[in-house]
Amino acid sequence: MNKTAVCGILLLLFQASCVPLPEDYVSPERQISLNAPADGLDTDSFSKETAHFRISAYSGIDTYADECESLYAGIMRETGLYSFVPPEPYNITVYRDAAEYHRKTGMPEWSGGAAYGNALMLYAGPGFNSSAAHEMTHLIFNEFMGLKGNLRENLWINEGLAVYMETKSDRNSESAYYRRFKKQILNNPMPFSQMVNLAPQNESSRSTERWYAQVWSVVSFMLSRGGSFNFSVFLGRLKEGDSQDQALAYAYTDWKNMEELEKAWLLYINR
Repeated sequence: MNKTAVCGILLLLFQASCVPLPEDYVSPERQISLNAPADGLDTDSFSKETAHFRISAYSGIDTYADECESLYAGIMRETGLYSFVPPEPYNITVYRDAAEYHRKTGMPEWSGGAAYGNALMLYAGPGFNSSAAHEMTHLIFNEFMGLKGNLRENLWINEGLAVYMETKSDRNSESAYYRRFKKQILNNPMPFSQMVNLAPQNESSRSTERWYAQVWSVVSFMLSRGGSFNFSVFLGRLKEGDSQDQALAYAYTDWKNMEELEKAWLLYINR
């Protein structure tokens, strides 16, 4: 897969409700990565290469290296993608703080990290692990799926998995998503036809949180009930160009299509 052709998908926000993704949809970070590459760190920074990353930071380089490799191992373990090996290390830039990150990347104030091409842009602070887990998941998902994987159609899986890994790495994030789920989804679930075909695009809060809370819950359910091996088979079939119904039927014995998955998930959350 050409890494410059596919970028990670950030937590894109939308205003009043979900709206369809247009055919020529281009995420904001893709425009930034292609048209205005981020500035790097100052000369007082350090670099280190590990098995899967080239990391640049001002301090704590060994700690970041260990944390990133641990997160990578967690993503592979949860998704079952052990056999997938990136052709080259991912580049990770850890800015000094949020101010430098926003100034040098041009990302909006709500952004805590960005994934594009084969690179992650993050900044030092207490939210590093959760942002790194989320954006690293996008890098791996996008590269694994390749050009046949229909990243647009499978956006809900991409984001649901990214949030799942984020919550696995940070208890505060897990608690926040669980509260949103109970408040916004539990008593008013979004139909899967809407969840799959509609996606957030504009900045908002409540509607965005609702979509992310649901896709997180659905992916978590798939992993808890079907396990990482079946999930990896599911992703593999999507990678080959199968529809979501076809991939489910191939990978799972309990769900032959999205309608059956939806029914099972609804029973699970209302048990």
